[in-house]
This record gives sequence, structure tokens and C-alpha cells, in this order.
Amino acid sequence: MPAAGEGRIDCRAIAGRIRQTVSSAYPLKIISPLASSTVSATSETTALLPSVAFILSYGGGIVHGDRILVHASVHPGCALLLLTQGSTKVFRQRNSTSKPSLGNDQTFQTMHLHVANNSLLCVLPDPVTCFKGARYNQRQAVTIQKGGSLILLDWMTSGRMSRGERWEFEKYFSVNVVRLEDGELAIRDALLLEQEQLAEKLVDVDAFAYLIILGPAVEFIASSLLEKHQDERIRPARSTSIQPLVKWSISPISHKQIQGVTVRAACKRTDELKLWIKSHLEPLQHIIGDSAWSMYLNN
Repeated sequence: MPAAGEGRIDCRAIAGRIRQTVSSAYPLKIISPLASSTVSATSETTALLPSVAFILSYGGGIVHGDRILVHASVHPGCALLLLTQGSTKVFRQRNSTSKPSLGNDQTFQTMHLHVANNSLLCVLPDPVTCFKGARYNQRQAVTIQKGGSLILLDWMTSGRMSRGERWEFEKYFSVNVVRLEDGELAIRDALLLEQEQLAEKLVDVDAFAYLIILGPAVEFIASSLLEKHQDERIRPARSTSIQPLVKWSISPISHKQIQGVTVRAACKRTDELKLWIKSHLEPLQHIIGDSAWSMYLNN
């Protein structure tokens, strides 16, 4: 049995079928609508069997003191799509007359992800939304074998804008680490936002996104983004008075064992950024299949 707040996902191909095992414990819940499949190759260049898992939380969010830990392993021949249902809401600290113990005034969420050769892991959650006064810490650590592929999206909003909350959380700290099988570091990215007049500094931004695209199965998506960014630099908008809705940058990753890109994007509107992300990931449909893609597209 997993410990409180812990979940495990194991995805492997056996005799042409997906076998996915999941386990989780309160306040974490993991469900798998595509736990078994006989889908054959969905791409001319890959033969990956698709599977989907949703990472949920009881009560629709996580509260201070919660510690969420997810382990996910994707074995050769598999494509695993990890989703959430709605934004990850981080509630503010509970009202209490007692002094909180060390760490209990914050929320922690950690993911340990293993990507095998000839497999694909897509982590495409809805954004994290921190409520006023919330303190959130997140770490996503990936180990990827040569020949493995990864799409990892880490993004967040300014808060409950419908309630008039913009950048009123106390802390948001997110770390993404990608290592090769031998332990060599390929990517390390960290974002720390603390309550120091954030609303004034980020007046034109309500959503941030960081996207990692690595490996041979998704090389064409990375190449397409590089080409589009280069094209936008060479041929900017004809009218200087019309500013793009999404401002973004891209950095190539070229390692002896793995290649790809990282993308940073910011936008005033969360829905516009979501549309931008999904439109650029649309070719993924040809790898994970129509059923899995529709779950992401309509999520």
C-alpha cells in the first residue's frame, strides 16, 4: 500500500497490449481510462501503444501540509499521457491558533519520472493556481534513457482572477530536472516567485508556461517550433501596433544522447496560452492516437 499522498504508475507493453498498473492513497487519486489497449502503431516512425492516466486530488485541490509524491515509469513500446482534471488548486494555509511545524505551512508536490528507450512520456496537466496566501513547492525529476522521448509542461496562473486575486500567493517554487540514465544532468530549470509586489511587476501577465520537448519520437514537434520561432524573428508582425497574444522564447537542447528544445511562454489570458500550447502540440495526435489526444484536447 502506498503511503499517504503517494501514487505509482507503471506502463508497459505485453504481447501487443498495454498493461498499466496504478495505485494511490488519500489525498491523491489516480485513474486510468485507457488501462488496456490493442491499438497498433499510430505513426510511421514509432510503434508506441498509448495509455492515459489522470492525477487527481480529493476536494479539488491540495492544502498546506500536504505532501504529494508520484512515481511514473514508462517502459519500451509505450506512450503514457499524464493529465489532470482542471487546474491544480493550492489552498491557502489553514487558520490555526497553534504554531505550524516545519514545512506544515507549505504544500509539496514531487514527481519522479522514468522514461525508457523507445517510449514516450507526456506530462500535460492543467495549470497550477495558487490561492491568496498559498505556499507551493513542486519538483519534477525525470530520468530518461537514450532513445526515450519526453514532453513535460509546467505552467501556472496568477491566481483566482474571478475572485480578484492576482499574484497574491506567498510563494511558488518549481524545479524541473532531467537526467540521463547514467545520472548526467541534461536540464535543470527553477522558477521562484515570492510575494514582493508581484502584481505590480507582472501587470501584463497572468500565465507562465515552461515546456520541455525531448527525444526522437517528438523531434518533428521540436523542429517545427524552432522553425516557427525563427520565422517570427525574421518576419515580425507587419503592424508594430499589434502585439502577439503569447510571448515566447525557445532554446535548443543538444546533448550527445538526447536532443530537443525548451520553451518559455507568457500571456495575459490563461485560455489563450492553453490554446497556443495545444495547437503547437497537435502533431502529437499521430503518436498517441485519436482517443488519447481527444482526452487532452477536450480536457
